[in-house]
Amino acid sequence: MGSLRKRKKPYGRFGLFLVLFLMTGTVSYATEGIDQEIDQQQEEIDRTEQEIRDTEQRRKKLEDAKASMENYLADLNKQYASISEELEDLQGQIEEKKQEIEQTQADLEEARQIEEKQYRDMKIRIQYMYENPRGSFFAILLEGGSFSEALNEYNYAASIAAYDKQMMENYVAQKEAIADKEAQLEGEKEALDELHASVEAKQQEVSALAKNTSSQIGQHVNQIAAAQAELEGQENTLENQRKVLDELIAEKRRIEAALEAAKEAEINNSLGDVTGVHTTEQENTQYGGYSASEEEITALAVLIHCEAANQGAAGMLAVGAVVMNRIRDPRFAQGDIMSVIRAPGQFSPVTSGRFDLVLQQDLDSVSPACYDAARRAIAGESNVGNRVFFRTYRNNPALSGLIIGDHIFSYHWDYRPE
Repeated sequence: MGSLRKRKKPYGRFGLFLVLFLMTGTVSYATEGIDQEIDQQQEEIDRTEQEIRDTEQRRKKLEDAKASMENYLADLNKQYASISEELEDLQGQIEEKKQEIEQTQADLEEARQIEEKQYRDMKIRIQYMYENPRGSFFAILLEGGSFSEALNEYNYAASIAAYDKQMMENYVAQKEAIADKEAQLEGEKEALDELHASVEAKQQEVSALAKNTSSQIGQHVNQIAAAQAELEGQENTLENQRKVLDELIAEKRRIEAALEAAKEAEINNSLGDVTGVHTTEQENTQYGGYSASEEEITALAVLIHCEAANQGAAGMLAVGAVVMNRIRDPRFAQGDIMSVIRAPGQFSPVTSGRFDLVLQQDLDSVSPACYDAARRAIAGESNVGNRVFFRTYRNNPALSGLIIGDHIFSYHWDYRPE
């Protein structure tokens, strides 16, 4: 196909190159400053995000510690309640022992009174027998009348003596038993008192631990509240920093859009009022394969997704082939996929940040077709020959090149007739 070139600008191709160089240099300088601000802002965002993660981690640790202390306090309260019940039971046992001791002491006092009475009675009988002495049984028999009367009197005196003796032995045995019981009860009470004191000390210890734990829980509550307030402040800071970053990116896009518009205007002016030379005949070529890493395959698939996700298999392959052609073209200094993709001002999704957004956060949106096109291009397949430039052609009818879908592909940066 030929072009219907009516006229040509007097300054020619060199003048166009000079204008574009000066314009590109000016805008590049402007975008370079914004790029630095964007990088600095991103660094601040990264720092704030790290501070937020640190604060959240600190708050989480405080909450875990608080929960652990609350569980410990609940256990202490259970211990305190159990000890209180034990003390109440011990106090009841002590009161019972005191009552038993008091009863034993009363019994002992009663035994003493019985002893005193028996002693007084025995003294009276001994005194009577001393004051009225009697001889032997035969003397009583001689003094008395009959044998039976003498025998009765003698037996009575003997029984009185035996009774006194038995009563004294019973009293001594009872008194010793009561004294032993009193000593036993005193010992048991002493043991209960010691146990009571020990349990009471344990109760005081648990109470002190519970009080200290409650105090620590209160401190953690305050620290958690402070961490939450700090976190809210950091999140507000992060939100503001992101707004500033969005504004910087928007400003950069405006500058780049102005540069793009200026380039288009200069290209159209240089071509004049003509219709470009268009072709839709794809130039299928097979070049040598490129040894790509999985990261490079993914990056190229993401770029194809951003540039040509809706352009069909041919349009996707064409974008991938342009990237690979630039690696083979000596006019370009980039020798690998990532260098070509990230070359300044070459691919608008990279410049706008959409490429990195998808690469880092939205890989699931990249279709298998994009990966397939990336692998075909990396393997050396091309349907645009060795063309190294492409752009949207709808608004640029004066451009010349191979049209695939919405894109026009060219060997030349100014899209002049091939």
